[in-house]
Amino acid sequence: MKHRCQWALPDGTHFPAGLAIHGPIANVILSRPDHLTAKDESNGEQPQQPDQSAQIQVRMLVDTGATKTVIDRGIAESLGLEPIRYEEMIGVSHVPEDCPVYLLCVSLPLSDGAKKTLFRFTAEMVGMSTPPTSRPFNGLLGRDFLSHLQLDYRGKEGYCDIIGHPPDEQQHHHGSGNVDRKKRKTQRQARRRNRH
Repeated sequence: MKHRCQWALPDGTHFPAGLAIHGPIANVILSRPDHLTAKDESNGEQPQQPDQSAQIQVRMLVDTGATKTVIDRGIAESLGLEPIRYEEMIGVSHVPEDCPVYLLCVSLPLSDGAKKTLFRFTAEMVGMSTPPTSRPFNGLLGRDFLSHLQLDYRGKEGYCDIIGHPPDEQQHHHGSGNVDRKKRKTQRQARRRNRH
């Protein structure tokens, strides 16, 4: 299962040089974590249709140099998100800036031609200032996101594939800041038992 990042001219013609000029850009869906509805176990009802205003489709640059996934602050605000805290960040301007941190879900469409699925990643993401001039992407997919996937960068052919897991494997991943404490405790207990 993969998501292809490639550039095309306005007429739809594949433009291989675009990969070198702009970098690999993925089309993703950003949403609030509570946007991912689940079956209501209390009464067995099926989940309602998701609120389309709670998600937005954006283009994000695949950036192996970024530790964390970063989004334009305006995107988070358009989803009605409130910062969970502020964190000092130093960007390309080398000027420290207190940036809001949001809890967000990134959904990456994956396909093998016949089947389609979504790779979902929920984590704390830094909201950087939205630049005054437009650019071809709205954020960076950092190593926290990419650590769950595989990249196949084909410079000569002008595309990059983001390769995910088959649909029968778990498709919702959490960033390191959201690891389930109960699961970690169970893993620690199992390691202790194995030592004895």
